[in-house]
Amino acid sequence: MSWVAAPGLGRRPVAQGAARGALMLHVAKPRIVALFALTVLVATLLAGPVGVALTAAIVASSALTVAGAAALNNYLERDLDARMARTRRRPTANGALAPRAALAAGLLATGGGVAAVWACGGPAAAAFAAGGAFYYVVVYTLLIKPHTVFSSLPGALAGVFPALIGWTAAGGGLSGRIVFVCALIAVWSPPHFWALSYVLADEYEASGIPTPPVALGERAATRLIFVSCGALVALSLAPSVAGLYPSAFLVTAVPAGVALLAVAGALALRRSRATALLLHKVSGPYLAALLLAMVIERVARP
Repeated sequence: MSWVAAPGLGRRPVAQGAARGALMLHVAKPRIVALFALTVLVATLLAGPVGVALTAAIVASSALTVAGAAALNNYLERDLDARMARTRRRPTANGALAPRAALAAGLLATGGGVAAVWACGGPAAAAFAAGGAFYYVVVYTLLIKPHTVFSSLPGALAGVFPALIGWTAAGGGLSGRIVFVCALIAVWSPPHFWALSYVLADEYEASGIPTPPVALGERAATRLIFVSCGALVALSLAPSVAGLYPSAFLVTAVPAGVALLAVAGALALRRSRATALLLHKVSGPYLAALLLAMVIERVARP
């Protein structure tokens, strides 16, 4: 075991061998990988069927690409992460994993993932995989996030690429189904992050990353979150109104939307960090429920 200096945290041991592998898994952000893998799976099933083996290969190769991009994000933001309580335990932030190791792992996983997507899904899907990684790591992390309060709006596009990978790899063409999935993810992402930034407003202010609660104030930020949640719920109902999905889809969309708006409304009225944390936590299952409802409808009415 060797040692490196971590910014503001003294000297920390750098893990080697099996311990380094566990740290590599940590910097890959497994929760984010799991969410995007679900998105890839849903898009693949909506465009398919293409068989269990190919579906698994598409999801696994896409997940590898996302994991690589996440590791590169950890590498680039290691000094920033060291200044926030929520992220200072990340191996790249506390010095437990050498930055060069995270960089090498990120590049290897990203490149390997894109190549694997090409092998199982074709060049168009690989182009979306490479484009998504580049957008998240370079455009969002380096060029947008540190400089604008509303970075989550263009940053939300990063979440669209996994859906495009799965849809394209499964042979899907231009369809209202994939347009709706992409729009839903893009509109869902900002309030999901803004709720978390409200909970951690002090940390984001200390880090220098601009967010609505810090730049606009708590009242304006909670109203912004409520309005964006309202837009999300309205969007979730649009496909049934337009005939893209049958009324059965509303059995999920309506109660889920009411629950989401209830929490967002409570946040706007009370401006409580506990309520903001609840909104952040329920917004993930909300999106998952809608995606699952789409898959069920697709299987029931092929």
